Amino acid sequence: MPNSKAYPYPEIVTGEKWEVVGTVNNSPDGSTDNLNRQMTVPLDRECEECGINHSRMIRRHELGHAKWSPKTMGKLKPGVRAEAVHVLEEVRVNHLLHENKLALSEPSECLDVIQQKTMKLVYESGIAEIILMGLASRWRVPDNDPDRKYDRYKYNDEWIVMSSCFDMIRNDPNVTDFRKNQIMYAQRVITKFMHNITNHSWGQTISYRKVQKYAEPLSKILDMFRDKPEHDEVYKPAPKPTSSQQEGEGEGEAQESNELGGGSLEQRTRDDITELLYSSSDGHGEWGEMFTHQPPLSVNLQSRLKNGRSYRPADFGYNPKYINRYCIDKKIFKQKVTALGGTILIDASGSMSFDGQDILEVMQQLPAVTIAMYNGKSNTGDLRIIAKNGKRVTEKYLDEHSGYGNVVDGPALEWLGKQPPRRLWVSDMAVFGGRGDTSGFNLMADVNKLVRRYNIINLKNIEEVKEHALKLNVV
Repeated sequence: MPNSKAYPYPEIVTGEKWEVVGTVNNSPDGSTDNLNRQMTVPLDRECEECGINHSRMIRRHELGHAKWSPKTMGKLKPGVRAEAVHVLEEVRVNHLLHENKLALSEPSECLDVIQQKTMKLVYESGIAEIILMGLASRWRVPDNDPDRKYDRYKYNDEWIVMSSCFDMIRNDPNVTDFRKNQIMYAQRVITKFMHNITNHSWGQTISYRKVQKYAEPLSKILDMFRDKPEHDEVYKPAPKPTSSQQEGEGEGEAQESNELGGGSLEQRTRDDITELLYSSSDGHGEWGEMFTHQPPLSVNLQSRLKNGRSYRPADFGYNPKYINRYCIDKKIFKQKVTALGGTILIDASGSMSFDGQDILEVMQQLPAVTIAMYNGKSNTGDLRIIAKNGKRVTEKYLDEHSGYGNVVDGPALEWLGKQPPRRLWVSDMAVFGGRGDTSGFNLMADVNKLVRRYNIINLKNIEEVKEHALKLNVV
């Protein structure tokens, strides 16, 4: 009777004695310790569910590690994640198996299990987890199609299943465009790093140094996209009832809102970010270093901001100043009027423009507002508080410190998030960083996170501020 367990023989590969141990319940989690020459793999011969010998592929993969992987991962550079090195080494070993005509030609796990795992990831997990699974699940296998004229390879069944799951979410009408763009970005990253590892000159063998080289940029991406998505980042909100469906609303009765172009300003902000995410590059950028300035506010506007009285009648309070109103509306108490304010952050790069008169008109609507502007050049930027407490900087100061580039959008929005609401961001959203890929996907993803976290509303120019600022501050 043949042995029911299928043992690999790494001794044949390395010429040294090895210890081989079976995984618990033949789980597919194989591992190879080249330093201590220990291999842990499933030892069964076929899957009880589908009849495919998944474990043979896992054993073959671990023998590839015994043949080509170094004894240890080596000392990691600062910022390099062990999981980035590990997954890129998986890509390298899988490709070397293909080049040596030992490709993993059968699935290493039941395809329906792969599908379930992938669907859970695309709806619930961060981009980093999707990238890691995708890199570990994509490799080349022989293609024996006689009609193929050039490359005689195709991609493995696991990757085909994952790709179909990605297509499903892109066609799901209930999923947000933002999440669809995240999935597309994850696919591009998977393709990019696989090509970085597997592309080489004819006759050369892919070395472990290549894994070490590309683990650094991959680690930055994994760090940036570790967080799981919020529910409203994945699923579209339920459609709002029409006016005819809303009870208690009379005909022609309009509710005051910050509507613009058929949708709220908050939704427009998110839609614009989604569109920019799609057009951003696959690279990794970094914000410039931001310096905050509080210049002298030498132009006093307080005399021009007194719009009517500072107090109003009310039907509650402790100072009965307006006794004569008792028979009219019983509003006999004196109550101080709350001055509307909030915080406005203006992108002062070369693509935007405003002047002192614009600031005056905004402050006439919102006397207690704080206004700041930011811009930058090279890899540094500045945030300047240009109006506060009814005062502003001079016109000359505005002219001298406007223009240049963005550089510090992210740090400036972080500053805005810590200021009093409502928080308005005046920008055309042409976001650029200060280092690396200055239009990288991660920069727009950072902007999206800050806008959502701090409930920031984007307005395109100073004219939109004049139009909507007062209404937005009536909360």
